[in-house]
Amino acid sequence: MSQFPSASRYLDASVTTASAPELHLMLLDGALRFGRQAAQLWDAPDQRSECSRLLRRAIDIAEELVASVSGRASAISKRLEEEYAFAFRQLAFAQLNRDRGSLESALRLLAIERDTWKLAVEKLRQEGDSPAGQPAPAAPAPAPFGRLAAAGGSSLSLQG
Repeated sequence: MSQFPSASRYLDASVTTASAPELHLMLLDGALRFGRQAAQLWDAPDQRSECSRLLRRAIDIAEELVASVSGRASAISKRLEEEYAFAFRQLAFAQLNRDRGSLESALRLLAIERDTWKLAVEKLRQEGDSPAGQPAPAAPAPAPFGRLAAAGGSSLSLQG
């Protein structure tokens, strides 16, 4: 059970009511949060286990980001797959080799992706609230949680 039950209920409601682009943004937020927390603990010898746990969470989310765009035909999806695969490899390399540079490289890329998705989500929201009353167009967003949904699992959590 969560230490903050109201925060958990809010997150549950946010996830169940979010659009595909919003879910994708949540994944990017989670990967960045866990990666940044790991970076803060990087040099603390007594925190190596926690740092590794946080890094593993970021890696799991990066893997999910790759899976969400993998196998799609569009050029944008292929580009996203390459970028997320790069972030995944950098995070894994950082964990395996204790290479802070690789972690920072992955975090820079994920931050750019996150900022881009945030702008896209905001634009879709604005278009959805247009005076003409037209609903927002369906976004060509990747399907988040693809690997987990296909496997029937739901063990990926964005909570700390």
